Amino acid sequence: MAKVGFNPEIKDVEIAPCFTPGTMIATDQGEVAVEDLVAGDRVWTRDRGYQPISWIGSRRLNAAALDVSPNLRPIRIAAGALGNGTPERDLVVSPQHRILIRSAIAGRMFGADEVLVGAKHLVGLPGITVARDMAQVEYIHFLLDGHAIVRSNGAETESLYLGPEALKGIPDAARAEIRQLFPELIASAPEPARHLPRGRLARKLAERHAANERVLVS
Repeated sequence: MAKVGFNPEIKDVEIAPCFTPGTMIATDQGEVAVEDLVAGDRVWTRDRGYQPISWIGSRRLNAAALDVSPNLRPIRIAAGALGNGTPERDLVVSPQHRILIRSAIAGRMFGADEVLVGAKHLVGLPGITVARDMAQVEYIHFLLDGHAIVRSNGAETESLYLGPEALKGIPDAARAEIRQLFPELIASAPEPARHLPRGRLARKLAERHAANERVLVS
């Protein structure tokens, strides 16, 4: 059985789910690079049509920061690595960023064919690696009115989810801004767009796909 999702550099305390510059996000104006999005832009979502961006934040990590905290290094999902031609081009995200998995294996494990799994748990599957070649990284996240599945480089991934763990990964100033602008979102975590397997179960899901040679998006 393939060992996946057990990279010792990737720990449970991470930066919030984020994209990196160059990631193309599906909007009502076509694909737009994530770094060019602004509040008010309408992003495609799987379940609720086009939704306006409420807030955008970013954080830069230089080489020194990544050397000190290698668990913050981004994850690269190579073109086609998820199956069925997705993503359409390499997708680079933060370790916690969740990717939509759609498979019969997920259905057997969780009672739902679609689940959202952190990219770090998929490391070790073909084409999914820690991007150690990146000397520095800028992470960009955007908030919608509720957790949603969006399209990034042709793959379905998540918008920023304001659960307790995600809030820990947001810098203090940004967290204070979100609290001021959207107190109702902080007061109670939004309903997740799909089930969110964590830790051991997320890794087990990846292992079963590897052992059965099944794609993550069927």
